[in-house]
Amino acid sequence: MSRRLDPVDRVVDAINAGNLDAFVAGYAPRATIEDGYDTVLASGRDGIRSRYSTIFAEFPELRVEPLSRTEVGEFVVQEERVTGRGDPARHVAVYLVEDGLITRERLLA
Repeated sequence: MSRRLDPVDRVVDAINAGNLDAFVAGYAPRATIEDGYDTVLASGRDGIRSRYSTIFAEFPELRVEPLSRTEVGEFVVQEERVTGRGDPARHVAVYLVEDGLITRERLLA
């Protein structure tokens, strides 16, 4: 996967810039974001926009710092440090990347 065009890097950069449009553009039209227990947090670009517009508005200082990354085929597994919404937190995100877009994201916290 080319790092320059990597969709995971693009969505992290978009979060850090507070750019909701660029964030949503990194996901496929039918993408899902889920927690570690199969609960769908957002579905499709409209659902992702709806969920994250609130988060971006409520936490303008939200930042994500990649700590480690492993790529296996179409999967990117990234440990991330999140700041700007209370105490710093750490989670692992598992991204499925197809045709240059994230089609599924699973957040393990």
